Parts: sequence; structure tokens; C-alpha cells
Amino acid sequence: MTPADKEASIESPTDLDVNSDLNSDLDASPTASTINHKTKTATPSFTAAPIIVTAETLGDSSANQVKAFAGNRTVIDNDFIKKTVSNSIDGALQFIPGAKIDDETGTGVLPNISIRGLHASRSGQAQFLMDGIPLTLAPYGHTGQSIFPATLDNIERIDVVRGGAATQYGPNNVGGVINLVTKPIANETQTEIGTDLTVFEQNGKPLTSLYARHSRWLNDDFGVQLEANGIKGDSFRDHSDTEVTNLQAKALWYIDENQELEGFLQYYDADTEMPGALSPAAYEQDVEQSQRPFEAYQGKSTRWHAKYKNYLNIGDEAVLDLTTFGHHATRNFEWGFNSQFNNDGVHWADPAVASDSLRTSPREFDVYGVEPKFSIKLGDDDNIKHHLISGVRYVNEDIDYKLTQTKLADGTTSTPRDWNLQTDAWAAYLSDELSFLDERLKVTPGIRYENAKMTFNDAGNNTQTDNTITEWLPGLTTSYALTKSDDKLWLVYANAQKSLRTPQIANIRGNGEEGSELAWNYEVGTRYTTDNLQANLGLYRIDFKDQLQWNSRDQSFDNVGETLHQGIETAITYTPKKYDNLSVGLSYNYLDATLQEGANKGNQLPYSSPHQLGWHASYDYQDYSATLSGVYYDKAYTDNANTVAESADGAAGETPAYQVWNLSLQKTLQDTDNEKLSVQFGIYNLFDEQYYFRGIDTSPVGRYPAPGRSYKLGLNYQF
Repeated sequence: MTPADKEASIESPTDLDVNSDLNSDLDASPTASTINHKTKTATPSFTAAPIIVTAETLGDSSANQVKAFAGNRTVIDNDFIKKTVSNSIDGALQFIPGAKIDDETGTGVLPNISIRGLHASRSGQAQFLMDGIPLTLAPYGHTGQSIFPATLDNIERIDVVRGGAATQYGPNNVGGVINLVTKPIANETQTEIGTDLTVFEQNGKPLTSLYARHSRWLNDDFGVQLEANGIKGDSFRDHSDTEVTNLQAKALWYIDENQELEGFLQYYDADTEMPGALSPAAYEQDVEQSQRPFEAYQGKSTRWHAKYKNYLNIGDEAVLDLTTFGHHATRNFEWGFNSQFNNDGVHWADPAVASDSLRTSPREFDVYGVEPKFSIKLGDDDNIKHHLISGVRYVNEDIDYKLTQTKLADGTTSTPRDWNLQTDAWAAYLSDELSFLDERLKVTPGIRYENAKMTFNDAGNNTQTDNTITEWLPGLTTSYALTKSDDKLWLVYANAQKSLRTPQIANIRGNGEEGSELAWNYEVGTRYTTDNLQANLGLYRIDFKDQLQWNSRDQSFDNVGETLHQGIETAITYTPKKYDNLSVGLSYNYLDATLQEGANKGNQLPYSSPHQLGWHASYDYQDYSATLSGVYYDKAYTDNANTVAESADGAAGETPAYQVWNLSLQKTLQDTDNEKLSVQFGIYNLFDEQYYFRGIDTSPVGRYPAPGRSYKLGLNYQF
């Protein structure tokens, strides 16, 4: 039996249900919309086997799974990403309702992503997974993505679940779960070579990306895939030299008809200069310049995982799987620091004031985890059906966290911070999806237990603090199919889940449970799906307790107490039956994110935009394809006082609304059974919108320019 035959046999309806449904608690929890997931103009032809690397966590993100999902969920595929001229993963995420991006680099090396107004340094309030495995540096003690070991060329699709998914996918999922699905091993021997050239109009400097992939089955049961992606060049500003290397290898072994074993290994290396923010005056003068000459970043990560799966002949359908994963990562930021800021009243990061010191933050992370899980379906058509999922996960984290400061005048170096955080975390979860009325009504109660023992060592003060965080995280989801047929599904859904973010090493400082953040997530909505129409409308609410905000001036966290995030998300994609070469889509998010206590009660939370729009229209003609797309974000504030007027140094003040349009033209030069050659030309920020951000990590003061117009030329060859 060949691998293709084996995959075809597995793709029977019964076995596919075992693979996707039994292993996805999210199929019975918070809703789903797809961006061009089934439309002719934007859906690529997938060659993946039904059993792919995400099966045991989020399922395989198929259209059937997404449309039946009881919560807000969006999947964007590789073809849609190309058509929107996205240069990076964070650029692609701009089209997700409720997601906001602060594009710091223009290269995607260090994404800043917030979901539903939950803003944290380095995307710290969003849980990133790669093929269902935690991507963050430390799932408990350091959720920020100050290393982001993923590049766009390696990604097949992006699956975003907004809101809580605490029962199976904790902790740190208050702001959503973002699963990056890598390209699967092809059914047959295949080689892919791709290259992209991006030129930024502002400075004319090139940024190149080269990608290569080779898939091969060594025999009927064992397949391998090797991938290499390199990015090199400059972004749109001075002091932005960038070099990234991403190497990945995966293997899949069908042990027998019921067992399989998968392995994954990755090496990632990023080295980039960072231009930093500009003072308001410098921004008006020239957005290309850099006033932060010392800012730089280096990061390296080696990641691995192994997954064993056994399909058992008990109950109606049953699966036992075991996942183990780990990584070793190092990263370092360098930036200029003004050590006199407390005395002179000048912010340490004011770009208009020369730095007198150089700071570095070398960090080292070692993480290991193991998760066994068991899933079983019971019942028959005449009775209530059960879908039970139970699992246990253990994670060990070892974080070395240093901060050094060197005076430029005499070279003397001090170490203000020399910390270590050891975490031993146990989690257990159980859920039961109960199906009634011929599976039209589904109700899923679930519970997750988290126990994290965190030992904090401060070498500078020779102190040690032990803290144990324990939380019960209940959840309840329900959905009802108003209309259910082979070509139509109209679903209504509701869910409520409790979510947790454990204390982070940057704010723990011996405070223990004072650093825990808890939230309740609620959603109610409806989704209507046919062959040519996907529409979703959902209401959401997040009640956040003890939310922490970073205070850049004092370099500490402030507990702002209770916050409320509520709003509406809607998305629609339509392909007329008479004109199936045309596809249009529109999404909208309304967000009301406010402080609920303190002197600024009722004010809008910093960095949250009340209104967000996304749109795209694609037209195919013969071998040509054209796409016009764009996003709009409303204005936002940068402090709790909602200061409108900009401060002299640019630390506070309103950031203006902006909209960005993109244009893509694609041509398929050759498309046969054995090879495919395509070329793409794209313009990002078509009308050269000038806008900026504030409050970004090592350069939190001033205006941080966003990328202007750029031109992209891409070539892809598969054979």
C-alpha cells in the first residue's frame, strides 16, 4: 500500500471523525468563520493526509470542523495570505476580526499582536501554538514572544480561536489561541522552491526570502520532509539590517494500521537591527531615520516534538495519544538607556535625548513537556452520544533572566537583575460533549485544573521565593443546528469559560499570586455556511480580574484591577454561483475595552481600537488572479487617562486611525500533474498611508513608524 493509498483509506468518514473530532475539544467549545476557506478563488488544493500534525489538539482546521465550531474561529490559508500581500505572519493576522498588529520591523521577526484589546509586550496575551505545540518561550513563566521561531513560507494555514479555550488549551488563552499549521509531508515525492523580493519605496532597500522544501516517502510507511527558509536584507528604515534562518525537519511513520509516530525538529536563528521610535519632530522630518542606534536583537531556538497515536478498538471510536515536546532558546536585546531620567524628569527611552548607557537583556530558556490524552465516543443514534476527552500535561521550565547596564563613558558594567525562575506545572482536564436530537444539539461541560509551583531566585539579593498557583477552570459550550444538510449548516452557539495567566518572571519579583490574572470569557453567536457563502455574527465579553499593565517609565507592572472587553465580531465571504471566479469578503469588529475601577474608571484601555474593518475581493480569469484587500483600524489611546494631546516626547497621546490597501496580481505559468510554476506581483500599502504606533518594548517613547508602500515580486516552483 502506498502512502497515498494509506491516506485515502484513512479518509473514510468514520476514521476521519476519530482523527479530528475525538482529538479536538474545541470542536465542542467557544465560533468559527473561514476566510475563503472553500471559495474557488482563494482555496489552495491541499495534499495533506487527514492525519496531520495538528490532529490531537485543534483538529486539522478543515472547513467542516470550522463551520461546526461553537465559538469565534477563523482559518486563513496560504493562498489567501499570498493574495493579501502579507510579508509576515503578523501581517496576515490583520485580517482576523479582533486582532490588532503593531508592525515594529516590517519583517515579522518580532510580532506585537493583541486580541480583543488584550495588549501585552511581545504578544504576551495570545497563546501561540505551532502544530498544536506551545510556541512561546515558556507557557507559564514567560508568555511573551520575544523569540518568534516561525516564518511565513513554512506555514500552510493559520487557525485563530478568539476568546477562552481553557478546558484543553490553557493557560494564557484569554486573548485567544493562534495555531500555526506547518506544511504537511506531501503524498508523493515533491520539491518546492520559492523566492520573494520586497522593495520598500521609502528607502529602496531590498528584503529577500528564499524557501526550499523536499518531501519524500522512503517506503510505504515512512515519510520525511526537509524545509529551509532564509530572510536577508533591510526593512524600510535605517538601522534595520535583518537576517533569519529557519530550518525544519519532520518525519511520519505509520507503524501499522492503528498506530503512527511523528517527529519534528527545528533550528531558528534571527539577528536584526532595530531602528526604534522617533521623537515627534524627527518623525515629521524623516520617518526613515533612526534615533536609537544601539537597539538590536538576537535570538536562537532549537525546538522538537514527538507524537504517538494509537486508534483503539473500544467504544464506538477511541484514540490514545502521547505528545512530548521541548526547546532550548536564547535571546538578547540591546538598547540605549538614559540613567539620569529620574533626576531630570526625562524618560529613559526619549529618542531625542542621547543615551549614556547600554542595556542588554540576555535570557535563556529550557522547556520540556509531556501530555498523554485519551478520547472516546460512546452511544448510538437512539440515545445520547458522548464524546469524552481527558488528558494530563506536565511542563518544566528553567528561565535565566538577566539585565546588564554598561556606562558608555567609562565602560563599567552592573547587573541590575540576575534572576532565575523554575516552574513545575501540572494540568489535568476532562470534557464530555453530549449530543442530542440526531447531533443537532451539543452541550459540552468541561473542567481544567492547573497547579504550577514557581521558584523565583534573585541572585543579586540572594533571595528565594516559592509560590504555588492552583486554579480550577470550568467551561461550558453549547451549539444547536437550526439547519443541517450536506450543503448547508446554520448554527447558533454560546459558551462561557474561565481562563488563567500565571505570574510572569518579569513581574513576579516575589509577589507570587498577586501576579496571577484571571478572566471569564463569554460568547454567543450564529454562523451560516453553504457552498458559496460563509457568514458569522458573534457577541463576546471578557471580564478580567487583576489585569497587569507594563509601566515603561518605572519598568514595572501596575495592577489596574478589573477590566471589561466586550463587542461584536462579524465576517462574511461570498462567491456568486453565476460568477464563481469572483469572491468578496468583509469583516468587522467593534470593541469596547474599558477600565472598571480606579481613578480612570470607564476610560478606554490603551492601544485598543473601537472599530476594525477588513475587506478583500478576488477575481480569477484563466491563469490570472487579481486581489484587492485592506484593513482599517480606529484611533487609540496610549495611557489610562486617555490623553488626546501628544506629549513633547511622544510617550502619550492619541494614535490616529489608519487604513491600508493592498493589490496582488498572480499568474500561473504552468500547472500539470508533475509541476506548477507561478509568479506574483504585489503592492503593500497601495496608497502609502503614513501612520505610527507607540509603546513598543525597548523603545516605548515616541512615534514608531509603520511600513509605507512596498513592492513584492514572488516566484514559486513545485515539481
